Amino acid sequence: MKTIRSYKKLVNELINLTIPFRIEIAGYVSYDEVYPIIAIRHISKMARKNIVILSGQHGDESFAIHILIKWLSQVKLEDYPEFNWYIIPVANPFGYCKDIRRNGARQMVNNADKFVKDSDVKELAILYEIIPHEFSLYLDIHGDTGRKYIYAYERKPEGKQSTVEDALKNNDNILPYEKTNTIYKEKVINGIIYKPEHDKSLDDCMGNLGIDYTVTLEFPGKYTGTNRTQGGVNILNEILTKFKDIK
Repeated sequence: MKTIRSYKKLVNELINLTIPFRIEIAGYVSYDEVYPIIAIRHISKMARKNIVILSGQHGDESFAIHILIKWLSQVKLEDYPEFNWYIIPVANPFGYCKDIRRNGARQMVNNADKFVKDSDVKELAILYEIIPHEFSLYLDIHGDTGRKYIYAYERKPEGKQSTVEDALKNNDNILPYEKTNTIYKEKVINGIIYKPEHDKSLDDCMGNLGIDYTVTLEFPGKYTGTNRTQGGVNILNEILTKFKDIK
């Protein structure tokens, strides 16, 4: 299968970022070649909330990965002293290189049923070991290649305020959010799907593990240019700032 993008170049970009995080190799997957899976972490004894950010399960959503990298290059940890960070920027490096959704074994990495210890999906076996199983927020960065506007999935405790709604509204002039009432047969309110009925992705799994807050951002593939990136960075910052105040 033809290589479309250089994962080595992306890894070098990550390693050379001037950021206050520890960058390490979480593990390796081997297909046509060996691919390291990069983990970016920051742990503080003063922190009280573990934040997990994951991207790149689908290799054809490279623009979503680069929005996350742009955010990484700008984030200031002093703005979030109560957070420990666990970030996997590219969960499916083979898919990234080949511009396909699946991994080198033709498996879906974004699969709730396979997020188990020693999973036969190599990438998920690594993620299972690196992700803490007690954390406060799971933030999943995706792209919808067929959409013009951003939308989100959010799971939260009943009666609690959304972490996403204000972020979407405040950046609508930069990166417009979906105003439709349904997306893929799911009910949408203000650009957010709150209770998906047909979803078996990793955020569904995290909810089943008892994580109260999970957010999946679906950045639009058909809304290109710098506004998509800047809007994405703004939205990530606003979600995390909102989450600081949630007890």
